[in-house]
Amino acid sequence: MASTPELELEGLPGHPFLEFQPAVDLASGLLLGFEALVRWQHPERGRIDPGELIPWAEAHGAILDLNAWVLQAACEEAQRWPSGMQLAVNCSIVQLRRGEASRSVDRALAATGLLADRLTVEVTERAIADDSAAADLRALVERGIHLAVDDVGTMWTSLEVLRRFAVDTVKIDAAFVRHLESDEGVNRAIVDAIVHVGHSLAMSTVAEGVETARQVEILLEFGADVAQGYYFARPMPADAALALAQVEPRAVLPLAEGDALAPSGAERGPASGFGSIPSDH
Repeated sequence: MASTPELELEGLPGHPFLEFQPAVDLASGLLLGFEALVRWQHPERGRIDPGELIPWAEAHGAILDLNAWVLQAACEEAQRWPSGMQLAVNCSIVQLRRGEASRSVDRALAATGLLADRLTVEVTERAIADDSAAADLRALVERGIHLAVDDVGTMWTSLEVLRRFAVDTVKIDAAFVRHLESDEGVNRAIVDAIVHVGHSLAMSTVAEGVETARQVEILLEFGADVAQGYYFARPMPADAALALAQVEPRAVLPLAEGDALAPSGAERGPASGFGSIPSDH
């Protein structure tokens, strides 16, 4: 297996590194896999997070190189995990418009040996609605890659567009999850609607930014499938993700306050990407 080459970006000293955010089955607490998140270690400024790094890379024409590096490095890490563990990687609309996302996936899978059905590519609502990204989105689906739409609810993309591209998963924006406890009105209505519409289209639903046990309870009431957030675990270095992935039987993360991280004998895995669709939907 080829190791990921080092990446240098002109005008930005330092180097990239990955952290991994666990994805947890809300019905059982079972660890399903990880989302890969890129950071940059600057020799003077220290750590630069994606909120600053990605816009800089887009503005300086470096986003294709950065995203290609992330994809191969993440696939290389995922190949070290047990075969049931899923990987999610974010994709830029710039990649899709240039037909580069599918080519980067081809190179990463060939270099690492990771199976296509273990990889979920996350795209934005904006990308799904962009006609110039359509060909590359279809190419990803044809390769057996799972598609997830990130930050759903911020644009309210047409449901017909989601069906057209065989989207597996919709991810509920953290901004809506954050106010579930205090707001009985619009945020709860939006989250509930996303979950039900997603299930009606045979898609799993992932809630981002989960930070409290009460948010977990509400999401379970609504029937959400999967969650990510600081309540379960902060993004972790690759070695820590590997250790958690290798817990046997599969690791279970706490769904209620006072629970301890514990192994489970359950042999469950996602039907597609992160999360399995309940049988009654």
